Amino acid sequence: MWWKSAMPKHLPLALGPWAPASMDVMSGFGRDSSFYRLYYPSAFTSKENNAAKWFKWSPHDKYIEGFAQLINSWGTVIKMVIWMNGGEPMVPAMWEALPLKNGKKLPVIVFSHGFGATRFISSTIGMELASWGYLVACIEHRESSASSTYYYESAEHRDRDQRTWIPHKKMEFGPDHYAVRNEQLHKRVGEIKKLITELEELNNGKATNILQSSLDMKHFQGTLDMSSLCLMGHSFGGATSLLTMANDDRPSCGVILDGWMFPLKEENIQIAKPLIFINTQTFHIESNIHSINKIVENNNGAEREVYTIMHTTHETQTDTPHIMGYWLNWFMTKLDPDVGTKINNHLTLIFLHQHLGIPPSVADSKLYLEQYKKDFIKGTYVYSKMPRRKL
Repeated sequence: MWWKSAMPKHLPLALGPWAPASMDVMSGFGRDSSFYRLYYPSAFTSKENNAAKWFKWSPHDKYIEGFAQLINSWGTVIKMVIWMNGGEPMVPAMWEALPLKNGKKLPVIVFSHGFGATRFISSTIGMELASWGYLVACIEHRESSASSTYYYESAEHRDRDQRTWIPHKKMEFGPDHYAVRNEQLHKRVGEIKKLITELEELNNGKATNILQSSLDMKHFQGTLDMSSLCLMGHSFGGATSLLTMANDDRPSCGVILDGWMFPLKEENIQIAKPLIFINTQTFHIESNIHSINKIVENNNGAEREVYTIMHTTHETQTDTPHIMGYWLNWFMTKLDPDVGTKINNHLTLIFLHQHLGIPPSVADSKLYLEQYKKDFIKGTYVYSKMPRRKL
């Protein structure tokens, strides 16, 4: 039990050979700057992962309040649920540790979060990929889909920690629903394209970070392999990744987690790069599956893979089941969160191995998936029942 251990409660440890590290980057002042969290392999092995450098999952109460608004609750209720589940966990990555420099460049993954999420909502994924040698840039979108986010107006505001918060804009249905979501989608794509350019600047030693940090961005100069770039996204972030790939030639492949296809329904998506769709069981209605199948069939000769992890919900590809349990489909028997996370990550690692070459071996991933082969299927799955609780 966690309270009997000297180690603090934490999210699942990454399985790769390198201890993951993390830092936040804000590229400039004002709302149009980029805000993202980096996960990257540190200069330390997994056995040297120093718990003294771990950090709390949520960096500010505003994020918890934003999550609460998503489910029409109060922040105090969410905090109570977290407390009842053992308290807020630590993220087992070393904050601002030196990055790995072993003569090999790091392939890059840009991760786009879903509606009502944040740059840290899928830390378990970011840490896992970093532990195998990827630099993962998890953006926090500022077009009002995040649960909450912020920027600094000026250096003076930054020095006083006077944040300008951007609240979450709740989802409203009606005749303008598609127009609103599609407009947000295009703003998100612009943010992703800008971030890719800034990661190129990071590799060239020209990146800026206005946040107070003990790690000089120059440590990343010359360490990134921008020719091995993957776009990855969950839900709304899946749609964001797809539309970006249809409009930007720089990504090499894409990993789409429970892609929410509605904001794309009138877009002409042509992608001649490899894609993998990893779905949870209960998220997808027929129209969403139809949109996924359309992209799978219109493959322009590129590889397409589709999997569904059974007994899972839309939360499975985030950290929240590890922190407060499942919130969706209360009366459905759920897959253990640790198993769901590992299936998702191993499917991703095998795909990345095939197209970007890291990790160099996926024997352990294949062995794990063989052990749990009853818990996922190849292809799509239409869930006929409506979720009992919306998130």
